[in-house]
Amino acid sequence: MRKLLHTTIVILVLGAPAGALAQRPSVSLVMDSRGSVYYSDLSNVWRISPTGHRSIVVLAVHARQLYLDPEDRLFGEDLSTNDITGQPFHRIWRLDPDGSLRDVIPRRAGNLWDYGDFGFVRDRAGVPYALHHTGGAALARLGATGRVSRTTLPRPDPAVALPLPDGRVAVTAGWDLLRVDPRRQHASVWLANLARLVPRVGEVEERDALLGMWLDRDGRLYVAAYAGAAVIVVEQDGSASVAMRSPDGWSPTGGMVAPDGRLWLLEYSTAGQARVRRIAGDGEETVF
Repeated sequence: MRKLLHTTIVILVLGAPAGALAQRPSVSLVMDSRGSVYYSDLSNVWRISPTGHRSIVVLAVHARQLYLDPEDRLFGEDLSTNDITGQPFHRIWRLDPDGSLRDVIPRRAGNLWDYGDFGFVRDRAGVPYALHHTGGAALARLGATGRVSRTTLPRPDPAVALPLPDGRVAVTAGWDLLRVDPRRQHASVWLANLARLVPRVGEVEERDALLGMWLDRDGRLYVAAYAGAAVIVVEQDGSASVAMRSPDGWSPTGGMVAPDGRLWLLEYSTAGQARVRRIAGDGEETVF
C-alpha cells in the first residue's frame, strides 16, 4: 500500500529543464534522537516529525549536505554565487534543538574544501572528513589538533564520502566506488563501473552518477545511483546488486535505514523537486 501525505506548505521547485538538473542535488537525510527526519531541497531545510508533519526549519539556504551531532544539533552549508563575477561563497550554520539558528562559520569567499576546517562526514569517533578538489582529488582527515592529512584519490571529481565500520572510508567518483585507508594514506578503486548494474536513465553529469551512501544495521553499504534511478547494495564480501529502483521521473540522491529498520530515501525529480519516501519491511510506502 502506498500512502501520500499532504501538506499546506508549497515545495519550492528549482527552475531546471526537463530531463536535466541545473544544480547538484542534496544528498543528506538524517534522523535525530526523537525520530524527526531532516533533509534539504536546495531552497530550504525541512523536518518530518515522528507523526509525519512536514515543516521548514531553516529558510532560504542552499544546502547539499547536513550533519547531526550527538547532541541533536543540525549543521548545514549555505552556498551562493556572485551573479556578476561567478565567485562562490559559503557559510556553515547550526540549528539547535531549541530552535535557535546561528552561524558556525560566517559567510566567506570560496568553497568549503578551499579551507579544510569543517567536514559534514564524521566517523564513530567524531573525526570529520572532507573531499578536496583543489590541488587534485583527495580525501582529507581533519584532526582534533587542526592537522589535516590528505589521501590522494585515483579518480577525479569525488562526490560523497562515508566512513565504514572497519575504519576505511568509501568514496563515490563517477560510476566508481573507491575505498580509502586514511591511516595508511592509501586509496584504490573498490568497485568499478557500477553502470553495468544500472544503465544510465537520465541526463546527469558523470560526477553525480553515484551520490549518497549509508549503512544498515548489518553493515551493508547502500549507494544512491542517481544517474541510474536505483539503489545499489554492497555486501560485506564486496558483491554488489540492485536493491531497489525509483519510479519513473525520480532518482535517489541519499537515504538511511532508521533504527526501526525502515528505509528512507531522498529522491529528486527531473524537474528538480525533492521528496522523501519511507519504505517499510512489508513494502508499504509513505511519500512526504
